[in-house]
Amino acid sequence: MADDTAARQPREVLANLIHSPNRLAILATLNRVQHVAFADLRESLHLTAPELSRQIAILEKEGMVEVAKLRVKRVAVTHVRLSDTGRERFASYLADLHAIVDG
Repeated sequence: MADDTAARQPREVLANLIHSPNRLAILATLNRVQHVAFADLRESLHLTAPELSRQIAILEKEGMVEVAKLRVKRVAVTHVRLSDTGRERFASYLADLHAIVDG
Protein backbone atom coordinates (compact mmCIF):
# COMPACT_ATOMS: atom_id res chain seq x y z
CA MET A 1 0.00 0.00 0.00
CA ALA A 2 1.46 3.37 -1.03
CA ASP A 3 1.80 6.20 1.46
CA ASP A 4 -0.82 8.53 -0.01
CA THR A 5 -1.56 11.48 2.30
CA ALA A 6 -4.65 12.37 0.25
CA ALA A 7 -6.24 9.02 1.17
CA ARG A 8 -5.40 9.33 4.86
CA GLN A 9 -7.74 10.59 7.54
CA PRO A 10 -7.10 14.29 8.35
CA ARG A 11 -6.11 13.40 11.93
CA GLU A 12 -3.30 11.22 10.59
CA VAL A 13 -1.48 14.18 9.08
CA LEU A 14 -1.52 16.33 12.24
CA ALA A 15 2.01 17.20 13.24
CA ASN A 16 2.72 15.67 16.65
CA LEU A 17 5.46 18.26 17.07
CA ILE A 18 2.83 20.98 17.19
CA HIS A 19 0.02 18.97 18.77
CA SER A 20 1.60 19.06 22.25
CA PRO A 21 -0.53 21.49 24.33
CA ASN A 22 2.45 23.57 25.48
CA ARG A 23 4.03 23.78 22.01
CA LEU A 24 0.64 24.59 20.48
CA ALA A 25 0.20 27.45 22.97
CA ILE A 26 3.73 28.73 22.29
CA LEU A 27 3.24 28.69 18.52
CA ALA A 28 -0.21 30.27 18.73
CA THR A 29 1.21 33.10 20.84
CA LEU A 30 4.20 33.62 18.54
CA ASN A 31 1.91 33.58 15.50
CA ARG A 32 0.24 36.75 16.81
CA VAL A 33 3.41 38.77 17.48
CA GLN A 34 6.65 39.72 15.75
CA HIS A 35 8.76 38.44 18.65
CA VAL A 36 8.45 38.18 22.41
CA ALA A 37 10.78 38.17 25.39
CA PHE A 38 11.21 34.74 26.94
CA ALA A 39 10.09 36.04 30.36
CA ASP A 40 6.92 37.56 28.91
CA LEU A 41 6.12 34.35 27.04
CA ARG A 42 6.71 32.30 30.19
CA GLU A 43 4.45 34.56 32.22
CA SER A 44 1.65 34.70 29.65
CA LEU A 45 1.56 30.90 29.29
CA HIS A 46 2.01 30.18 33.02
CA LEU A 47 4.93 27.84 32.35
CA THR A 48 8.06 27.36 34.41
CA ALA A 49 11.30 28.59 32.88
CA PRO A 50 12.71 25.04 32.56
CA GLU A 51 9.56 23.76 30.83
CA LEU A 52 9.42 26.70 28.42
CA SER A 53 13.14 26.29 27.69
CA ARG A 54 12.63 22.60 26.93
CA GLN A 55 9.72 23.26 24.58
CA ILE A 56 11.52 26.14 22.85
CA ALA A 57 14.59 23.91 22.34
CA ILE A 58 12.41 21.27 20.66
CA LEU A 59 10.81 23.85 18.38
CA GLU A 60 14.17 25.48 17.61
CA LYS A 61 15.73 22.13 16.69
CA GLU A 62 12.88 21.60 14.21
CA GLY A 63 13.36 25.08 12.71
CA MET A 64 10.00 26.31 13.95
CA VAL A 65 11.30 29.17 16.11
CA GLU A 66 14.34 31.40 16.28
CA VAL A 67 15.92 32.48 19.54
CA ALA A 68 18.08 35.57 19.92
CA LYS A 69 19.85 37.23 22.82
CA LEU A 70 19.34 40.98 22.68
CA ARG A 71 20.74 43.73 24.87
CA VAL A 72 18.14 45.94 26.52
CA LYS A 73 19.65 48.63 28.74
CA ARG A 74 22.81 46.55 29.24
CA VAL A 75 20.82 43.45 30.19
CA ALA A 76 20.73 40.36 27.98
CA VAL A 77 17.15 39.47 27.11
CA THR A 78 16.21 36.30 25.25
CA HIS A 79 13.66 36.86 22.49
CA VAL A 80 11.75 34.19 20.61
CA ARG A 81 10.08 34.49 17.23
CA LEU A 82 8.29 32.18 14.85
CA SER A 83 10.52 31.40 11.86
CA ASP A 84 9.15 31.70 8.34
CA THR A 85 9.13 27.91 8.10
CA GLY A 86 7.45 27.71 11.49
CA ARG A 87 4.76 30.14 10.37
CA GLU A 88 4.09 28.03 7.24
CA ARG A 89 4.04 24.76 9.18
CA PHE A 90 1.73 26.24 11.81
CA ALA A 91 -0.68 27.49 9.13
CA SER A 92 -0.65 24.03 7.56
CA TYR A 93 -1.33 22.45 10.96
CA LEU A 94 -4.30 24.79 11.49
CA ALA A 95 -5.67 23.89 8.04
CA ASP A 96 -5.38 20.18 8.91
CA LEU A 97 -7.11 20.82 12.23
CA HIS A 98 -9.93 22.68 10.46
CA ALA A 99 -10.32 19.73 8.07
CA ILE A 100 -10.99 17.52 11.07
CA VAL A 101 -13.35 19.94 12.80
CA ASP A 102 -15.24 20.93 9.66
CA GLY A 103 -15.47 17.32 8.53
